[in-house]
Amino acid sequence: MGETKGKRNEIDPMSRNYEFSDIEPDERFVQIMKEYWVVIGVFIVHCALLIINLYTLGADPSKYTYVLGLPLWLFLELCEFVVMIITCFFIIDHVFMDMDVTPKGKLIKKEKK
Repeated sequence: MGETKGKRNEIDPMSRNYEFSDIEPDERFVQIMKEYWVVIGVFIVHCALLIINLYTLGADPSKYTYVLGLPLWLFLELCEFVVMIITCFFIIDHVFMDMDVTPKGKLIKKEKK
């Protein structure tokens, strides 16, 4: 497996006789992990806001406050939903990157406008 430290060994793609340190990191996997954690973070924030809003404002129907004919908790949920849609578009435009899916593919940098 490893003869000397600091020197990478040739990897035989047909065998499983190699160490993970012998594999060169692919920049596409690094970018995918960044995108994954951003999406998971946005999802957790969305769920937390949804649950906090529902349990604090939607508790007792006799104490509802109405905005535009809707209960306040529902109005805030709709506003939060719109904000999350805008956030998703922002993430897609600024965080996600195009990439080739071929074995030797590269990240495709977006051109500045």
